[in-house]
Amino acid sequence: MSIENNDPTIPFATLDPALHLEYLYGPQWAAVMRIVERAAQLTADEREKMNAEAGKRMQDSMSALTGAAGGAGGLAGLLSGLGQPSQDPQPLQIASETAKEFGRSRNVQIAGLVAGQAISAGPSTGGELAGLLQSLGSIGTLTVVSQAVTAAVLSDLVGRGRYTQEVHDALMQPWTSVIS
Repeated sequence: MSIENNDPTIPFATLDPALHLEYLYGPQWAAVMRIVERAAQLTADEREKMNAEAGKRMQDSMSALTGAAGGAGGLAGLLSGLGQPSQDPQPLQIASETAKEFGRSRNVQIAGLVAGQAISAGPSTGGELAGLLQSLGSIGTLTVVSQAVTAAVLSDLVGRGRYTQEVHDALMQPWTSVIS
C-alpha cells in the first residue's frame, strides 16, 4: 500500500526517504542534515573553537546582566522583571516562540537531539567520572550546534513574525564562525 496514491500494490518501502526526513526535521531537512553530518566530523580544534565561542557569548550575556550601571539595569533589573515578558528577547527565545507558532517545536527538538548524538564522544576509557568531565567539556559545542540546527529548521520562516534575518544570523554566527 502506498500512502500517496492509496495503491495497495506499491509497498511502503519504496517511498522516498526524503519524506521521512521532512517529517522529522521539517521542510528544511537538507540544511539540518548538512549541519548534523558536519557536526559528527568536528575536529578537536573545531570543538575547542566552538566551546570558546559559546563561552564568549555566555560571558557577554553575564556582563550585560551584571554590568549595567544604576537604575533597573543589570541583575537587579533582571530579578525585578521576573515573570513579566521580556522587552528585549534573546534570539533563542524568539526562535522557540516561532517554532511553536508555526508548528516546528517537534522538528527543533528532534534536530537538537540528533545533533547532540552526532557530537557526543565515544565511550570514555577513564570511567564514569572521566566520561562526565568529557561531556561537560562539550557543552559549548552542543550549544553552538543546537542553535545552528534550530536556525536551519526555521530558515524558511525568516521574516515571519519576530524571526528576522538578524535573529537567524545570531543563531548561526557561532557555527559559521568556526565552520566556513
